[in-house]
Amino acid sequence: MSTGTSQNPVVADSADIRRFTTAAAAHGDVSTDERVLADRGRDYWGVGGVADVLLRPHRRDDIAPILRLAAEYHLAVVPRGGASNCSGGMMPTAGRVLLDMSGLNQILHVDAEKRCARVEPGVINSDLQAALVPYGLCFSPDPVSAHLATVAGNIIENAGGPHALKYGVTYNHILSVDVVLADGSARTFTADDDGPDLLGVLIGSEGTLGIITEATVALRPIAGVTHSLMGAFASARDAADTIAAVIATGVVPAAVEWLDRAGIAGLQQFYDTGYPLDADSIVLIDLEGTVAEVARDQSTVDRVLRERATEVRVAEDEQDRDALWYGRLNAPNSVVQSGKGFFIGDVTVPRDRIPEMQEAIQATAARHSDGLLFIAVCGHAGDGDLHPTTFYDKDNPLAASALEAANNEIVEAALELGGTITGEHGVGTEKIQFMTKRFTPVELAAQRAIKKAFDPAGLLNPGIMLPEESADEPDAGAFRAAVRDALTRDLAPDSDLPLTTGDNTDITVNLGNLSLVVGADATIEAINRYLDEYGVTCAAIPTSGTDRAIGELVATAAGAERDHIRHALLGADVTVIDGQSPARFGAETMKDVAGYDTKRLYISARGAFGALRSLIFKISVSA
Repeated sequence: MSTGTSQNPVVADSADIRRFTTAAAAHGDVSTDERVLADRGRDYWGVGGVADVLLRPHRRDDIAPILRLAAEYHLAVVPRGGASNCSGGMMPTAGRVLLDMSGLNQILHVDAEKRCARVEPGVINSDLQAALVPYGLCFSPDPVSAHLATVAGNIIENAGGPHALKYGVTYNHILSVDVVLADGSARTFTADDDGPDLLGVLIGSEGTLGIITEATVALRPIAGVTHSLMGAFASARDAADTIAAVIATGVVPAAVEWLDRAGIAGLQQFYDTGYPLDADSIVLIDLEGTVAEVARDQSTVDRVLRERATEVRVAEDEQDRDALWYGRLNAPNSVVQSGKGFFIGDVTVPRDRIPEMQEAIQATAARHSDGLLFIAVCGHAGDGDLHPTTFYDKDNPLAASALEAANNEIVEAALELGGTITGEHGVGTEKIQFMTKRFTPVELAAQRAIKKAFDPAGLLNPGIMLPEESADEPDAGAFRAAVRDALTRDLAPDSDLPLTTGDNTDITVNLGNLSLVVGADATIEAINRYLDEYGVTCAAIPTSGTDRAIGELVATAAGAERDHIRHALLGADVTVIDGQSPARFGAETMKDVAGYDTKRLYISARGAFGALRSLIFKISVSA
């Protein structure tokens, strides 16, 4: 049988593929029809390839034997759900198996009292939402692709959507997952597991660490009342300042969406959106809650909008709300219908850096106007997550080089502004070349150690997310061993391992971004003083045990403290146990799905992966 490296396993020979296909037929429907393989091997955007075998499992219990067979014959496995991803994350090729999970689409149980549901991986997001309506409940993640995306797809991409601002991304709503690893062994990861947050590492891993066979998701009540407002602005700065001013009032909108001048004009070619065509930017805001809560918040938001907006609209009934949101929610359809070449970007910056990011994008468009038509920007402005969509003429010989240069410049600008290369679309193959710009060799080595611990032979979705291993990457054997021990529940850190390092007690509150950066040795008491002074709160910071250092708390947290930290943590400056080299995982952004969410390993790890230097948390304005 063939062997290969963890990142790029050697293609299996035809005899192994035949033997696998024969054996796997007991566990699923097999197809080697080239037309079927070509059709199912491409995503919604037409990106993908052709595997040698398509396999549709009969039942969830068939996944483990299928992966054991794939491991035996050293066949790479590419999982497929709704295929709505925007990053080239599903790339079947010759010598690989395309594992089509879309048929495992049953909602297994809804527990209305406990507000959770057990679902199979292939359940479509919008189908789940429809099934929950009679219970008065919903699943918070609401990507624009909800009519295509599966729940497992939401999980492995850590999907967001317009309403992630108030309710959080997929990570915040997953209680447990059942997973089969590459060797066919089964694991269950839960949000309340002791020790490192392995569930958090799996979420957003783009199908490279395990195959989800079942998930238990948290639900919330459907909002009693939803009102929408639109503000039109003469400049991006006015729009961004207004968003910051809204959030500074303590109002937490359910959604804050952004559309720039090029986006408004582009949509108008296909739909009569009713958006003001003379605006530089428009901002759409949803407010949800009880009648009294929405009335109170609407009064505040309306007042703030009118301080800078050239026009304000309010929609209080369903028909008016649908009309107001129609253009924004149909943006992906208009992109496809344009008939032009296009590329949908995804970068996230701190909220207070949106104007600079917008200026950088339009400067890029101007520099490359000989090869590009225009760049339209929409996105989730409340999270700083922008989707610059580049349009070009397919017949223009300058388009390819202009598109590549523009994409590079946009990503570089996001990084320079303290942002990240992807907020919700993922790395896939599309942004893999930017991983070496986003992460240092030490940080990449730690992530590669995660992959090798979960999937030593590199058989799950190979070639996705991680770039080729560089000679600059240090050995991370101790880090990998710690991940493996955590997986087998054998992690037992030495009691003398340092939990923090650097004696950093600095505390910085960023009101424009609503983020908190604290040195790992800052005490809970000192942090609370700062929070009180600025009129903000942080769910991760307790009011008791005030003489403890925040780093000690994060490294040893259990129970409710651990849960609060999980949901508030944005980033961590750490050392990697191999050589105690400095690294940063996460950022001062509300969304970041670049690479494995490695900071999660440091929660409750008691120094097993390295020491904490500083931490970044979400904060909110005090009520």
